Amino acid sequence: MLMVDDEFDLLEIVASLLETEGFQVSVYDDPRSAVAAVCDGLTPDLVMLDFRMPWLNGSETLKQMRGCGLTAPAVLVSAMASLAAESAAAGFDDALSKPFEIDELARLLRRLPSVTRAPGPGMA
Repeated sequence: MLMVDDEFDLLEIVASLLETEGFQVSVYDDPRSAVAAVCDGLTPDLVMLDFRMPWLNGSETLKQMRGCGLTAPAVLVSAMASLAAESAAAGFDDALSKPFEIDELARLLRRLPSVTRAPGPGMA
């Protein structure tokens, strides 16, 4: 799983919680670096993108990643009021409103069949 958000503290917390549940998470606080990683061969099974970020917004980031061959589902994560409309228009597979509870995120991940867990602690 690849998470991109300019709020690095949020990234660290969510990634840590997901890792205890067995997910492998790569985090980037700069969308340009995340795009470069995908273009260089990173193949996540899911991409979670914040919408409002410096340099590239979530839609632009997803478009560039798709241009590099990304086929994984993408989830828009944002505090925007028009989240559902924006995410559908930009080609996202789902959306999650900020702030969110970790169990909301877990339910979303269970809905996306391509998201895999790595064996390890927290696996049920």
